[in-house]
Amino acid sequence: MKTLTPISDFAHGFATAAALAARLGDPNLAAKMLGHAGFQALDCSELNAADKQQLQLVNQQPGMKLTGLGKHN
Repeated sequence: MKTLTPISDFAHGFATAAALAARLGDPNLAAKMLGHAGFQALDCSELNAADKQQLQLVNQQPGMKLTGLGKHN
């Protein structure tokens, strides 16, 4: 069984900023942000439900493999 390791404060803040970009209407920008930072496969299970909902839209962008978002992954 894989043990969960908490994400760093930096990664948490970065994912929250990406969720905000998606909430403002640009999930593609959010995906580019995460991809350039190397967070395209980040485990987002520690984020709140509102951020996870936005990141589900981001996860539909090419190259995104975010996990821990709820229903579909």
